[in-house]
Amino acid sequence: MGSSLGSLALLIAVLISVRDRDQVAPAPAPAPAVAVLRPVADTTPKEDAPVSPEPRFLDPKHGGTVAYAQGDYATALDRYRKAVDTNPNDADALNNLGQVLARSGKPTEAIQYLERAIKLFPNVWAYRFNLAHAYGQSADWGRAVTEYRSAQSLFQDDYVTEFNLAMALHKQGRDDEAVAGYQKAISLAPGESSFHLSLGLSYEKLNRSKEAVESYRRYLELAPEAADAQQVRERIQALTEPVSADGNPPRTPAKG
Repeated sequence: MGSSLGSLALLIAVLISVRDRDQVAPAPAPAPAVAVLRPVADTTPKEDAPVSPEPRFLDPKHGGTVAYAQGDYATALDRYRKAVDTNPNDADALNNLGQVLARSGKPTEAIQYLERAIKLFPNVWAYRFNLAHAYGQSADWGRAVTEYRSAQSLFQDDYVTEFNLAMALHKQGRDDEAVAGYQKAISLAPGESSFHLSLGLSYEKLNRSKEAVESYRRYLELAPEAADAQQVRERIQALTEPVSADGNPPRTPAKG
């Protein structure tokens, strides 16, 4: 049993690191196999450009969006701070500043700006989603669940919201609910391999080995060349090996 649990702990440690990286706002559909950061909001009304437009790089919010898209988070952070200082009630700027702070590993600071954006406009899905993500980064999974549910009510049948809500429930140890959430996410996006992997982990937490194996096998069907594919195959083998009289799976003889 010790060897089996050790293998499971190693597998979970690897998979959790992947899942944590995925707990961020999603890209517009069609999305890749895992959730990725959605471009920061820029909801400024689009108008026909004047004949002699003012250079937009002088607009700190626009400058922040450009820097963010280029992966220059330090510059984006500086530009969004200036945008918020210029207009403290610009909800997009507050949201974008919060998102960049979260992306920069400062979720606690991010939360205050995201909450300000939501106070101004409580029914914007992106603001709720990003706040949930920041709470998750802070390991405040109870509040993360609450905000993901709010986001879910604003954007029903969004598979990434469903997935991230299920992840937060899993982190809380509420795996019965997490399983239901993963299943819904899979029904909305059956080709997302990582969803099946996470579902398998929750099944294992519930001691539902048969369902866990089925989920892991589906993951391998969808992502046979994944970096963790061999670990998943080994986990399947551990779950399907005959159990010896002492309750432990038989050990594989050491080579050489």
